[in-house]
Amino acid sequence: VIANIYFVGSKGQANYLITTPKGNILLNSGLEANVPMIKDSIQKLGFKYSDTKMLLISHAHFDHNAGAAQIIKDTGASYAVMDTDVGVVESGGKSDFNYGDKGGENLYPEVKVGRVLHDGDTVSLGGVVLTAHKTAGHTKGCTTWTMKVQDGGKGLDVVFVGSPNVN
Repeated sequence: VIANIYFVGSKGQANYLITTPKGNILLNSGLEANVPMIKDSIQKLGFKYSDTKMLLISHAHFDHNAGAAQIIKDTGASYAVMDTDVGVVESGGKSDFNYGDKGGENLYPEVKVGRVLHDGDTVSLGGVVLTAHKTAGHTKGCTTWTMKVQDGGKGLDVVFVGSPNVN
């Protein structure tokens, strides 16, 4: 996409790989069924899926988070989630205020969160720093991520929007 940020998702799924000298950050794990596609996309770009050291999400709905358990199992990545989405992630979507009682595709494998984030917290790896901004509405812990990159000698601000929809 720009600098060290690569799109590794599908037509309808926003998954981004952020590369660093100390390993890589994956933003959004997507659907369970998309994990092999994400892995393949990473490898086609010339990176190692096993170098995924950190997993972040924009919010705790199945389409952005259902693949988390598999990715963590495959790579051993650490997992950081905004405070008010932690319960949803750890319940596999069952405690989601809007979709938890609907079952079906809204549910996903439960996964333990390694680090609980709060508005304004940063995560860093290999000189890359992302800031978590709580933008609740779509979920209680919806997170918009920001970072700075250098591309072609120019400093740029990057924003990964959590989700503009309010549930």
